[in-house]
Amino acid sequence: MLEFLPLENNLNILKRYLPYEKSGFCELSLGVKHAWRKVICTKYAVVDNTLILKESSPVYKNTFYYPLGENVNNALLEIENYCIQKGLPLLYCCLDQEQLSFLKNRYPNVQSYYDRDWSDYIYLAESFKTYSGKKLSGQRNHVNKFKKTYPTGKFKLATEKDIPRLIEFTEKLNAQTQFSSWTAKVEAQSIVDFLQNAFKLDQLIGYVEVDDDIVAFSMGERVNDYLIVHVEKALKEYQGAYPFVASEFAKAFATDGVKYINREEDCGDLGLRTSKTQYHPLLIKEKFYLKAFSPIDYINPDICLTAGDLTITAIKEQDKQDYYNLYVDEKLNELWGYDYKSDLNGKKPTPEYFYDFQNSLKEKREEFSFAVRLNGKMIGEIPLYNFDFFGGGEIGYRFFSEYQGKGYATISANAVKEYFFTVLNGKKLKTRCYKQNAKSHALIERLGFKLSRQDQTHFYFEMQIE
Repeated sequence: MLEFLPLENNLNILKRYLPYEKSGFCELSLGVKHAWRKVICTKYAVVDNTLILKESSPVYKNTFYYPLGENVNNALLEIENYCIQKGLPLLYCCLDQEQLSFLKNRYPNVQSYYDRDWSDYIYLAESFKTYSGKKLSGQRNHVNKFKKTYPTGKFKLATEKDIPRLIEFTEKLNAQTQFSSWTAKVEAQSIVDFLQNAFKLDQLIGYVEVDDDIVAFSMGERVNDYLIVHVEKALKEYQGAYPFVASEFAKAFATDGVKYINREEDCGDLGLRTSKTQYHPLLIKEKFYLKAFSPIDYINPDICLTAGDLTITAIKEQDKQDYYNLYVDEKLNELWGYDYKSDLNGKKPTPEYFYDFQNSLKEKREEFSFAVRLNGKMIGEIPLYNFDFFGGGEIGYRFFSEYQGKGYATISANAVKEYFFTVLNGKKLKTRCYKQNAKSHALIERLGFKLSRQDQTHFYFEMQIE
C-alpha cells in the first residue's frame, strides 16, 4: 500500500516531476505548496517514476491530484487500492478538462464540479508586455501616467540582498490593509516567510523603486510554458504601479518559451475579480473536482427489500443473538471461508463482538451485510463486499441449516443481486464457492453467474452488465 510523506520536507520531488505538468494550474508549483503548507497538508508518494500527491485542506479531506510521471495508469490503480484499503472515498482535485474527461471515462459512476472562486486567470504573456490593443488601453494609459508622474520609477530584478527591504515593504503594506477574506489574510501573512525562502524555491522577483523607495513588487515562477505570478503588491497611492509592475515582470521573466501568464484565482474577492477581468484573460481556467463512487456509496442503511415471504434489511441490534449463532455454527463455517477465531486471539466470542464487527466493516466501507428475515426472524445473511470504483462487488450467503433447501437463498440472493445492479449502479458482481460445496455451486448457477476461473480450492464466478 502507498506510504505518503510530507511534501514540505521534500519540495525537490515536486520540482523533479513538474516537467510532466501540463495544466498550468498554480497549485502545481513550488511557491503555492510552500506558501500554503500551514493551511493545506500535502503529502506525496512515488510509484513507477510517477508522483502521487494527496492533499487535505479545511474544505476537502484526502483528495488526490492527477498523477505526474511516466506511468499514470499504475499510479491511478495505486490510488484506487489505497482508498479501498483505507475505506476512503475516491476524490480528485485540480483537474483540467482533459484529465476530467479521462477520469469520467475510467469510472462508471462519478460526480464532478468546480468552484468559480478557485479558477485560474490565464493570459497571453505577450499581451502583458506592452498592453497592446484596444481592450488593454486602460492599463496602457495607467502605465504611461505612472511613468510621467514618477520619472524616477524603475523596475529592478531582486537579489538576496533585497529581501530585507521587500519584507519591510510587505509588513508596512499588511499593517495598512483591511483584509476582505480569510484567504487574503492567510496569503498576506505567508508572504514574509515566502520571501525569506524565495531563492531556495526558484522564485523570480522584481520590484519598482521611486526615489529609492520600494512601491511595488511581484514574485512568481516558471512552470513549463507558464509564468505563475504568486505575489503582486503595490502602494495604492502610486497610481499605475500595479499595471506597471505587472508589465515589467512579464518583460523580464515571460521569456524562453513562456507563452502564458497565470495570475492565480480571485478566491471570491469581488475586488480581485474585477481587477483580474479588466486585464482580459485568455480564459478563466476551471479546476474540476471529481468523486468516483463505488456501489457501497449508494446503499441505503434503512433498506427493506421484499422477496416472496422474505424481507431483507440491514442487520439490526435485535439480531445480535441470531447473528452470533450464525457466526459460531461450526458446520456452516467449514464452507464459509472465514474463521472468526483467528481474530479473537483466544477470547470468548459474544453477540456484541460480532454485531460491532459487522458495523465496523460498514464504517470502513469494506462490507455491508443484509439480514434475510422470515416472519421477522433472521434466517441468514447476504453480504456484499470487495467493492471497487469500477462498479464491482462480491456477494456471499449463509443460512441456518434448518432454512436450507427451501429456496430462500435463491430468492433473497436474486433480490440482492438485482438491488446491486439497479439501485447501486453495479457493473460486475462476483462470487465464489469451495469446490466440494455442491449446493452452493448449484445455487450460483441458478443465479445466472458464469464460471470465470478456478484454483485448487475454489470456483470463481462473475456476471456483468455493460
